[in-house]
Amino acid sequence: MSKCFYSVKDGVLTVGNGLFKANFNKVYSADSVIEDGNGLSMPYTNITAHGAYGDKNYHVWDDLPLVYTPKYKEVNLIQLEGEHWLIKTVKLHAFSDDNDTLVKENDYNMFAKNLFFEALGEVFFLQNPVTMQAIVIISETPDYQTAKLTIKDGLVKVDNGGYPLALGFCDFDGCAKLCRDYYRHARKPLKSVTMSNTWGDRNGFTRVCRDFVLKEIDTAKELGVDIVQIDDGWQVGSTADLARRDENGSREFLDDFWDLDVNKFPNGMKEVSDYADKFGIKVGMWFAPESHDNYGLIERDIAVLKKAYDEWGIRFFKLDMYHIRSTEHRDQFLRLLSAIYSFGNDVAVQLDVTRANRLNYLCGRQYGTVFVENRYTRSGNYFPHRVLRNLWSLGKYIPTAKFQFELVNPDLYTDCYLDGDPFVPSLYGMDYLFATVMLSNPLFWMEMQFLSKDRIKELKPIISVYKSLRDDLVNADVCPILDKPTGRSFTGFKISVDNKVKYLLLFREVTLTDTVVASVDFSGDANVIISNVDVDVKIADGVLRAKFAKERAYALIEVK
Repeated sequence: MSKCFYSVKDGVLTVGNGLFKANFNKVYSADSVIEDGNGLSMPYTNITAHGAYGDKNYHVWDDLPLVYTPKYKEVNLIQLEGEHWLIKTVKLHAFSDDNDTLVKENDYNMFAKNLFFEALGEVFFLQNPVTMQAIVIISETPDYQTAKLTIKDGLVKVDNGGYPLALGFCDFDGCAKLCRDYYRHARKPLKSVTMSNTWGDRNGFTRVCRDFVLKEIDTAKELGVDIVQIDDGWQVGSTADLARRDENGSREFLDDFWDLDVNKFPNGMKEVSDYADKFGIKVGMWFAPESHDNYGLIERDIAVLKKAYDEWGIRFFKLDMYHIRSTEHRDQFLRLLSAIYSFGNDVAVQLDVTRANRLNYLCGRQYGTVFVENRYTRSGNYFPHRVLRNLWSLGKYIPTAKFQFELVNPDLYTDCYLDGDPFVPSLYGMDYLFATVMLSNPLFWMEMQFLSKDRIKELKPIISVYKSLRDDLVNADVCPILDKPTGRSFTGFKISVDNKVKYLLLFREVTLTDTVVASVDFSGDANVIISNVDVDVKIADGVLRAKFAKERAYALIEVK
């Protein structure tokens, strides 16, 4: 942390690290300490400022041009100079059960700096085409609270309810990359994993039992899937009882609700996890924290999960059905997450954001992965290009390793799709479906034991390749390139390791054109690692040219 610095002069605190410096007013004195991030983030310098409005903390990383404050209280954030500012606002939408546009971007020209400007969002870019420099503002707010950016007379203010805020500085075209760089510092990822979940085929809790789960583990062994997660149905209580809700609509899970159903698991859950351990597979578990009365049963919930960790061998917990409606809710829920992560170094959570007001994608960013969406063949709303589009869109601003995205069994419920639809999942290979989500934490959103032998055969090679590369992929900078996925696009990602492009993941969707030609900012020889078609890729003189032999094709390419 030798590059981080701070000073206080004439009531102004200056912080920086050689890559940037930022000023904060009304500070009398300051001190600092190096924090290790508790294994959840990269180490940083924590600067505590003592001033007119109490103590404020600022976090600075050694190699990142950005300062973070866990409780944003500044009235005035920064002063803009000049007339030619361009502003981009990014609104991130969760609640994906009712929404399939997860990222909304708007661009504005500042007509004159003395005019009033106001916009809502979570991420803001202020770009100056004169100096070719930019300012990045990231507000880590949950769903119920949206940050409001206002500018008047060049003075920038942000009202985000006192939630954490990051302020960064970069080149004109480096804003999105700075967002991704920040989250790789502020959230230290675990190893990328493949996981199955028993809910995806829409049989709910009706099939969950010992024998069913053991068969899922057998299929996980055959495919090479890391984790079998048991969704709703392992417990005594039933979520079909919709009457047990409080006045705000939060579910209530009282009495013996979270006891293990011994009729379904007569030998206990430890038998299941021990069986999985023999094959190097872990078992995960679905759980719904009690939101009622400001998480009034939080100690009970922690005890349930601790028992699952200590006695049942559970290491991965999907948290669902919770509500975040206030700062107090947020604080209690983060307390729950902190308690879970204190169980051991091998624990992780998946945070469901598919419904209700929850953490969104940014709040609590140091914990686990985000379970982004429920899409089902039985509902006719799973389409490979839509899943890819949502990962591509979110991946512009947040590392793709933060997310879980799903692939399904495409041969189920084909009658739920319209005849002649070129995007129905049954027309795609399983390896293509896996490729669309392999830069996230791939989720087998299905009962895997019902995959056909042909579908399993399609999957095995790409899963093997993924597992051989995932240590590179989880720590890489993954940047969306080419066109946004529409089902009719050429699209993909460039994957940089140590600031050098090392891989490309390219897709030819359902297009008549077989070749994509695009200007790129990298060069090297292209080697196809795996693809489902013959593909010819060349990178020369700043131009990428890729020719795919057929539609619905992908290629993972190494750049040397």
